[in-house]
Amino acid sequence: MAYSYKRADYSFSNNVRIKQHKRKRRRRYDMRKIAVLAGATLAVVIGGYEVYSHLPFVKVNKAIAAGDKYTQEADYEAAIDKYTEAITIDKHSVTAYCNMAGAFLSIDDSESAKQILYDGWQNTENSELLDSYHTVVLNEAVDAINSKSADMNTVLSIASVLTEDNSNKDAVELLDAAYSRVFEDSYGYNVDALFRSDSSTYSAEGGSSTFSYGQYETLVKDLLEVYSVIPSQELKNVILEYATPGISSFTMKYEDVAAYEALLAQVESSVGTTDDITSFKECLTNSQEVQAVFADIFVQLDVGNVDELRDFIVSDSYLALRDVFLNNLETPQENTVYVPISREAVILNCKEGKWSYRFLNFEENPETKGVITLWANFFEDNGVQRKSISYEPAAINGNLYPHTKYDVTYLKSYITSGNSTRVAQMNYRLETTITNEDGSEINSVVGDWGGQNEWTMDIDTIESRIRA
Repeated sequence: MAYSYKRADYSFSNNVRIKQHKRKRRRRYDMRKIAVLAGATLAVVIGGYEVYSHLPFVKVNKAIAAGDKYTQEADYEAAIDKYTEAITIDKHSVTAYCNMAGAFLSIDDSESAKQILYDGWQNTENSELLDSYHTVVLNEAVDAINSKSADMNTVLSIASVLTEDNSNKDAVELLDAAYSRVFEDSYGYNVDALFRSDSSTYSAEGGSSTFSYGQYETLVKDLLEVYSVIPSQELKNVILEYATPGISSFTMKYEDVAAYEALLAQVESSVGTTDDITSFKECLTNSQEVQAVFADIFVQLDVGNVDELRDFIVSDSYLALRDVFLNNLETPQENTVYVPISREAVILNCKEGKWSYRFLNFEENPETKGVITLWANFFEDNGVQRKSISYEPAAINGNLYPHTKYDVTYLKSYITSGNSTRVAQMNYRLETTITNEDGSEINSVVGDWGGQNEWTMDIDTIESRIRA
């Protein structure tokens, strides 16, 4: 469906009335007196004309008239020069601003037309100039929407009309129309394009514009401010739409999560909520709860204390979270066997009107400060469920290779204790995998890790035992 909006008429004409003067009765004068009087009168007329022609309003009208003539002849550049001359003389000439904007529009220079109309409004405070400016902005937005070239900057331009004219119903209608078009058309090709365009994985296509969460938050707050002044059901519906982006999948920085949760709380208190907002907000809340579980262990791992994973994987908080995935319990976090936990960003996905989220894994975010992977796979040893976790530290000085991964497992297995006696007991196992740039790997295993009977085995020994 194509959207349309009214077009402004920027043509102006000046009607000049020619006054007819009544003839006066002829009087008889002495010819000499008549000659003297005629000479004096001519001097006054000529002098008066000189003064009159230099009056500012006369010069302005002459410049506008010349500009109008050039406009009729389609010589718009010359017309613009004349209108500029008029404005230079009198910056309060509404006609000059309007006619100049019309000349710019005739050469498809809408940016200049908008600028001159806005400048005119600021200089004259004439509401018609502001209305004309808004008309150009909204028509420009209509063209962008219909040509599928609209992006969030288009939305901002529409919203700016509404903030300056709170009762502009056309702006509200266009915001609604833009919501269903902008997101997927302009940002759907890359999950980082909307709120995370500064990430290393983002690649612009066709000069696509970018948009930050901060800009989005300002947009929603501006709409809420307008609603507080002139509330309407139509604007309420638009705010409820824009509370969440109209896109099926996008990434946002984790540092923006708390601010977004607060924004949604503001929306709910001002205009209410929807199932979409509730679902989205649950993702934001849960992601912070999950981060809280891993906050302390990340601090330890950041300084190289991998040993701290032994206590962490048997902690109540870790096991409670693992059991959510192990038992397929309800959670907005996407349920997989291996669940990545990182601190840079979250991916939010909408399917059939319900939002879910996950944190980025190492491959999706190579510049990560480190990724922990929760293991939610069923694996029992003599009826005892294993407890497992992985950790991939940040790249060293930006170099991804060699890349180290640590797998820690708490399991019931046999250890060798004195006189080669094999004893089944719970113990920790650490497996280290170093991946080189050519894809080759170096593996080693430490059994009874941290215990009295700790032993180390390289991958060749492990494989030989498996073959035996």
